[in-house]
Amino acid sequence: MSTTTSSLTKFSVRPLEATPNTTVALQQSPDQSPAVHSVKRRGSARRVGIAVRLGHEDWVRLHDLAVRERASLQGLIVAGLSELMKQRGLPPLSGQ
Repeated sequence: MSTTTSSLTKFSVRPLEATPNTTVALQQSPDQSPAVHSVKRRGSARRVGIAVRLGHEDWVRLHDLAVRERASLQGLIVAGLSELMKQRGLPPLSGQ
């Protein structure tokens, strides 16, 4: 029996796995410098995924609009946020 997972699972925050270096760093005394780790920071990738939570009725309305406009939900959301930023005197999003 196969299970399917949400496509949003790839955007979730996963706990850091313990490595030998982290164990050593935790055991060192305060006057010793811990080993330097290369930890990927949140939002450091070229493109960052975010989740938008909508009620079902709102999602249906937004989906219908996207179909009528022949646009993606991504495109509609970026366009809406860009417009909001322009209203606030900020540069619009690039959408890239």
